[in-house]
Amino acid sequence: MNAFETKAAELEKLRERVDATFRRRSEDSEHTAAWQDAARAFHAAYDKLAFPGGLNREFELLRVGDITAIEMAIQFLEANPWYFRSGYHKADILKMLRKHLLSDDQSARMRNLILERVRGRPVRETRAYARFAPKVSTPQFESEIMNIAENADRHASRHAQWVLDCLKSAGKTP
Repeated sequence: MNAFETKAAELEKLRERVDATFRRRSEDSEHTAAWQDAARAFHAAYDKLAFPGGLNREFELLRVGDITAIEMAIQFLEANPWYFRSGYHKADILKMLRKHLLSDDQSARMRNLILERVRGRPVRETRAYARFAPKVSTPQFESEIMNIAENADRHASRHAQWVLDCLKSAGKTP
């Protein structure tokens, strides 16, 4: 388990505690206090656990194009941690990454990620990956996406079509 997944697991335990105490919060003042404490602990730890070094700090650095933040963001996407609101954060990261120059290695890693997400289970940020695709597209990548669109199961085919639509809108494919 990597640092992103470890922190995500900690965050999920805190969220589960909020959920568990929420169900009993109206029984008495002791249960209300337990729920409030759980919610406070979750919210207090969220920024630190959602991203190493802090989610808000990562977003600030990513907005200005910090090269370390760009690399960390890509590693975060590769790790694909799951926790409350992580899909929204991944979509925001992809939107910010579109504005910055990536190295050849980072572009190749992002192409691989897009292919993995297209083939994988449907998730909230799938369209964000599709919108990101024109930034890193190559003829071979487009060929792989077309192959998925034509030959994969219905979910992967639909996701590949979203990528193709974004590539077409960006003038990257016929």
